Amino acid sequence: MQVYKSFFKVLRHYKVSIIIYTAITLVMLIALVMSNSSDSKEVTLSKYPIVVVDNDHSEVSEMLYAYLDSAHYVEKKELTEDQIKDLMYYWHIAEYIEIPEGFGENFKELIDNKDAVDAGSLLKCVYDESLPRGIFINMQINEYLNGIRGYMSSGFSINEADERTRASLDSTQYVEMLQKEVQPAKKSYTAFLFLPYGILSILFSQLLPVITSFNFKEKKNRTAISATSMVKRNVALVAGTITIAMIVIVLLIAVATCSEGTKYLFTDKWWLSVINVVIYAITITMLLSMVTSLPLGINKEGSVNTSAFITNIIGLTFSFLGGTFVGLDIMGDKVARIGQFLPNYWYSIATKRIWYEGAGIGDVLGCYGIQLVFGFTCLAIGLAFTRFKKES
Repeated sequence: MQVYKSFFKVLRHYKVSIIIYTAITLVMLIALVMSNSSDSKEVTLSKYPIVVVDNDHSEVSEMLYAYLDSAHYVEKKELTEDQIKDLMYYWHIAEYIEIPEGFGENFKELIDNKDAVDAGSLLKCVYDESLPRGIFINMQINEYLNGIRGYMSSGFSINEADERTRASLDSTQYVEMLQKEVQPAKKSYTAFLFLPYGILSILFSQLLPVITSFNFKEKKNRTAISATSMVKRNVALVAGTITIAMIVIVLLIAVATCSEGTKYLFTDKWWLSVINVVIYAITITMLLSMVTSLPLGINKEGSVNTSAFITNIIGLTFSFLGGTFVGLDIMGDKVARIGQFLPNYWYSIATKRIWYEGAGIGDVLGCYGIQLVFGFTCLAIGLAFTRFKKES
């Protein structure tokens, strides 16, 4: 009991790393869940900041200004040539449009002239020709002005031509967002799929420096000559590790479950996912025991930085190769073969089968078993190194 209490006393010295890794995990988890929420099904065109200067103030120029104001973010200010170049260079504006004096009269001359050039050529437009957004804006201007010209040549008034042209340029009437079949449990699947990174990062960042601190030479020697045997000490350390692991598991499962409210709470999918999380946590605990036994330089005073380095390396490697960050379906064959040696890979396989394929306990039992095999292998390696060091 004394070692168990000391375990948590030592743990308090690493509360900063605990807070940091827990906060990072929760923020990333919430961000992933929110990014998989229902997207807007409306079709909208891109809007850009532009400068429009109307020097004509005719009826058609004011209608063009009103149209551009509804389609983009319009500013009205006089700029020099150098100012225009600077604003475009820093992407503060996409285009500078000047409606010259006499534009309205020149536009009327184009109405009955079918062989005339585009009405947009009557404007002074400055934009970066290497960027598509300026070309896009010019296309909108030409379509609008040519539309008004076409309707007016057919006998419509300028107001009717403006209304009909705007209606014809409204893409929402004839363009629909491509819809794809969305799994109803996508947010829950994404949340549970991300949990391995959180479990590994939090447990390693919390427990790796704590456990190794008990293996420092002076503390280990004091324990050896005390009434507490090494077996009792190790049992107390395991109990402390299990306690922290359970707290982490409960916290992360609660957040992942809340991604879709209580919709899947206590369902078969939820229970299988919880078992998957528990088995993965057990596996990582065994991996932790191996890492603390290896001669990696973390059993020395001042090895906190080494512990953080190992946490990041193992956490990111397992997550990228095991399907936590990169979907298994887009992995290359060679990368997938490497990932099959990691518990994250089989955790991801089990999660996909549970949420997308309606798997039962028999379908994921093999994934559970391979994770435990990895864990017990790590445990055996750790015990072997511990025995070797003891004999030496």
